Amino acid sequence: MNLFTKKPKSWKNYLEYSHSTNITQVEDHIQERLAFMGITQDTLDAIREASHVIAPHKSEMIDQFYASITSVEHLQQLIQINSTVDRLRKTMVRYLDQFLQARIDHEYVMNRVTIGQVHSRIHLTAEHFISAHHLLIQAMTSILMEKWHHRPDQMMRAVLAVQKLAAFDQQLIVEIYMEETFKSFLFGVSDMLNHMTQLDTTKQLITVMDQQIEECHSVTAATEEMSASIQEVANHAVKVAEVTDEAVQSAEQSKEVINRALEDIQKVGHVYTEVAQQVQRLHQDIGLNQDVIKIIRDIAEQTNLLALNASIEAARAGEHGRGFSVVATEVRKLAEHTKEQISRITANMESLQEVSHQVMQQIGETGKLVGQSVHDAQSADSALEKIVDAMQGLSQSTSQIAAMTEEQSSTVMDIAERNSTIFDLSTHSQEISKETAKIILELSRYMDDYRQSFFSINVKFSSKDIVRVAKTDHLLWKWRIYNMLLGLETLNSNQVASHHACRLGTWYYGDLPDQVKGHPVFAQLEEPHKAVHTYAKQAVQCYEEDNIAGAQAAFEQLQLASSQVISLLTELEAAV
Repeated sequence: MNLFTKKPKSWKNYLEYSHSTNITQVEDHIQERLAFMGITQDTLDAIREASHVIAPHKSEMIDQFYASITSVEHLQQLIQINSTVDRLRKTMVRYLDQFLQARIDHEYVMNRVTIGQVHSRIHLTAEHFISAHHLLIQAMTSILMEKWHHRPDQMMRAVLAVQKLAAFDQQLIVEIYMEETFKSFLFGVSDMLNHMTQLDTTKQLITVMDQQIEECHSVTAATEEMSASIQEVANHAVKVAEVTDEAVQSAEQSKEVINRALEDIQKVGHVYTEVAQQVQRLHQDIGLNQDVIKIIRDIAEQTNLLALNASIEAARAGEHGRGFSVVATEVRKLAEHTKEQISRITANMESLQEVSHQVMQQIGETGKLVGQSVHDAQSADSALEKIVDAMQGLSQSTSQIAAMTEEQSSTVMDIAERNSTIFDLSTHSQEISKETAKIILELSRYMDDYRQSFFSINVKFSSKDIVRVAKTDHLLWKWRIYNMLLGLETLNSNQVASHHACRLGTWYYGDLPDQVKGHPVFAQLEEPHKAVHTYAKQAVQCYEEDNIAGAQAAFEQLQLASSQVISLLTELEAAV
């Protein structure tokens, strides 16, 4: 029995190589692809005709499809992480409905584009997608072959149409998948480069290390001065201790001298006491002599009075009393002379008594001074004893200070040694920082080379994609100039392209959609972008002239303009 009731035509009759299509509802590049694959309206008509046979088995196809998919552990995990089987079944229903309707227009193409983007985002590999998609093709072709085996010509045309459109879907989805995957790699590398260019702490680290090294020099000088000062203090402390010992010895000797002087003063006090007693007795004797002299003066006055009476009586006696008168006269003269001598003696005694009184007062005052001197000497002895104790304590403290200064000197030397270690470590850290900066710069170069390799792949970039790429280009140029100022990058002013020639400039001044050119941010971008290139060129020129300060100033202005550019590009990226 023959398989077919009607023999099919030669396989060559089912293949079209006209490289033309009559499907015009899509963009030119899609039409070119349809033409190359031989997809025309006849192809779509054949699919729509086949949909009447395939559509009734849609649920069975989907069940079988997901039974096969979920049997693969990796694919099952992807479904659990990103969606559910029920949600995916609904998506598959929409896909099959659109496929069987066979209306290729912008919506049809964008639906496939979305599928490719989603698969790239969830990291479903192209291998798994193609294998899974072929399960659908196998199911649809098997149904057609089963149902239309008795109509071989119609079956061949339907199967071929399904395969062509399925191949178109596969190619479009995989292309978008690859583009999105390449873009994800590209923008992943770009994001890493963007973050890497933010590692602008290297200069700060090197600068801080320079300052730390300078501080180490200062600390070394300070420790040397401190060590010398401490040693000098130690020497002075030793001398003070020696002098203090001598002073203690002198004070102890002085204490002995004061004690002897105190004994002598006390003896003088006893002598003064005896002298005072003798003078007191003299004063008393003078008083007694005055009493005797008073008696003698009274006797002389009585004698003088008797002599006067005797003279009167002798005058009365006349011649007989002349001898008596002479005696009376002599007696009177003797009494007068005695009286005069007594007056002199009295005056002398009074003078002596006054002197004795003054001597008594002076001896009393001297006694008080002697007593005060004894008291003062005793106080001096006590104070000197305290001084000796204090000086002995001072001597001990000074000795301790000398010992402590020796310890401090040792500590300062230890600090100096540790500071020297810190200096060595700082120098080593600075070298490591520079080497790290070089490694980061080299890594950024390798990453940029890898990033640049994506541009040689036939990947279509949207305006948003180009903005993201331009941001990275822009940051990399700033990064190169930053490293140039660190002495790690070699640039010359001729390498700095104009704001028209760079990737951002080429895009900016190129043929862009009106929605991009008409955006307010687009117009604001030109001046800061131009300023970035201007300041970049200035920085490189100043660096070539060894004008580091000028290069740094230009770089700071570049950073300000760069911040504006990045801000505007970010805003524009969100808008387009």
